[in-house]
Amino acid sequence: MRILYGAVTMGEGHFARTCAIVPLLRQAGFDVDLVFSGSQSEGLKTGLAAIEPYRAFYGLTYVRREGRVSYRGTIKAFKPLALRKDFKKIRGPYDLVISDFEPLTARWGMTNGVPVVGIAHQYAFWGKAPRAKVRDLLAEGIMRYYAPVNVPFGLHWRRTAPTTIPPVIRPEVLEARPRSGDHVLVYMASYSEETLDRLFGHESLAPYRFVAYPKRTEYEPRSPNLTFKPFSTAGFVEDLASARAVVTAAGFTLLSECLQLGKAVYSIPEARQYEQQCNAEALRRWRLGQTARSFDARELASWLEKPRAVRRRFPDVVEALAAWVAGGRREKPAAFAARLWTGAGS
Repeated sequence: MRILYGAVTMGEGHFARTCAIVPLLRQAGFDVDLVFSGSQSEGLKTGLAAIEPYRAFYGLTYVRREGRVSYRGTIKAFKPLALRKDFKKIRGPYDLVISDFEPLTARWGMTNGVPVVGIAHQYAFWGKAPRAKVRDLLAEGIMRYYAPVNVPFGLHWRRTAPTTIPPVIRPEVLEARPRSGDHVLVYMASYSEETLDRLFGHESLAPYRFVAYPKRTEYEPRSPNLTFKPFSTAGFVEDLASARAVVTAAGFTLLSECLQLGKAVYSIPEARQYEQQCNAEALRRWRLGQTARSFDARELASWLEKPRAVRRRFPDVVEALAAWVAGGRREKPAAFAARLWTGAGS
């Protein structure tokens, strides 16, 4: 079987899922043609032998700055001619398309009559996943039509639709040994290092030690309680497993890993990022973590005095998906999803 696998790089979660799923499919004997699109992944800048060969297209992306989506930057980044040119580079034949919310490969499959299986958090919003208090109809439309699929396996923390499945947790996190250290992990990737230094340098946060990812420049913080670290999968997982708490935006993958490891979460969703606003609402509604509309140092300090952790044990979705594909997808998607939830527990 020849598989076309597409993944966006708008967030590290899509990239992390791809690194977990694609090698397993290739080990199972499938010929996997891997395509990335977008320009947001730190990992793609250095390349990873574990997932080579792959192709990287410009694709579609949105621009984030200082904790919010920049509409002007997103419009300026749109390159329709490059998009059309990249689409023409996809040539079959393929027996199956798997799309991690990647529009070029998804539309190629739908156009050419090839079955398209979607594996991404965004497909959970085809069902009754929690929404932000104010619905964004444009964002709802994007999540529905941006990367169309025949089988929408939407990832979430609860089964909110027949084909909703548990989060994909990468092997490094599944194997990690959680423990409580003396640092608080910070992952707020759309903020500059200077801004993070100013925010976490507030006097009310002085008693706590923060480790922030990723370090992208030579900037060194003035705050003695803040350390920046460069992008590193192994280093990040180690700091996550040993953190006493996590301060982050509301990206789905990291929040899922925090739940898997039982880490207390303080989430500040990015402004204008509808998916993150919805994730924050799910955290609040299901009592899985603390959320805030904006950064408030004193409020964060008060929470850090006694952070509340929630643990959810999710099954190895990657192994199950690979087996489902290897078995010819004979099990109906809803039945497959239901079987996965029997392996999820608190």
